[in-house]
Amino acid sequence: MPPKADPRDWDRLFRPNAPRRGGPLRALANLLFVGAGVGIFVGGTFFALRYGLERTRDNNIATAQAVETNNAMVNGTRTAAAAIRAATGTAVAIRASTVVTATTATQSATTTTPTTVVAIIGRSKVLKGGNLRKSTVVSPATVIGQVCPGDSVEVLEQTTVGGARWYRLRVTQIVDVCTPTTPPQRVPANSLGWISSSLLAPLTKP
Repeated sequence: MPPKADPRDWDRLFRPNAPRRGGPLRALANLLFVGAGVGIFVGGTFFALRYGLERTRDNNIATAQAVETNNAMVNGTRTAAAAIRAATGTAVAIRASTVVTATTATQSATTTTPTTVVAIIGRSKVLKGGNLRKSTVVSPATVIGQVCPGDSVEVLEQTTVGGARWYRLRVTQIVDVCTPTTPPQRVPANSLGWISSSLLAPLTKP
């Protein structure tokens, strides 16, 4: 048998401040609230993950671009250095080739240049100081310088002009003490010129 109704239940359940019992609508509201909370949490987590993935992807792209740029700069530097080395090597090779060519040409010229051998007629010494001349013409314009007594000479050629004999000679050695009294100055060793035979001692064989 159903329990009998207690008149006090009315006051206990329906008084103004009486606690409310949950019904289907309250349960549905709670379910919707919980679902909304779960949806917000899941949506926030999804967007956070998506944002993190996009940031990671952007960072990876930026890193890859930076690496490519650095590699391009390194490759450009290496290419420029290689070009400089190649140009330097070419310049060195050109200079070396020029030096070798010049040396070879000099050697060839030295080898092919004939050596002129002058025959010596005889040797002699200067007996009297006098003028060594450019030619057999007696003139101030032909004077080279003075020879001194005791100078050694090699006679290379002889000729006769107006009955006087002239020698073309080379001064091989000069004496230490000799000061010409008048200009021109005395000639140094290895000087070439003409001189009158009257100034020399008799010739000896070469």
